[in-house]
Amino acid sequence: MAGRAGAAAVALALLAGSATAAEMTPPKDFAIPRAESSPGGVTFSHARHMARVGRCSACHMRDVKMKRGASGPMTMAALEQGRLCGACHDGKTSAGGSVVFSLDQCDACHKD
Repeated sequence: MAGRAGAAAVALALLAGSATAAEMTPPKDFAIPRAESSPGGVTFSHARHMARVGRCSACHMRDVKMKRGASGPMTMAALEQGRLCGACHDGKTSAGGSVVFSLDQCDACHKD
């Protein structure tokens, strides 16, 4: 029961936008599972995103679920439909004072 209450408190804080980069330590970087057709591996950095955006709720509680994998498969089709990373990485959305790179800049994420 205490676990659910704690999770609810975190969810409310995120919805309220009160969890900022200055208030919490972001999770460690993690590798996104590589699809067979992928041009290279992708490592997601919460720290880099929080430094630019400043709040967890920019992604979480909007398009990306809190539990890894719960938002569905990470595919280019999903991104091109504006889901997951594609919600911001469209070459038009601004974050941290500049326009976010678009999905056609493959080497910005795919490193190996």
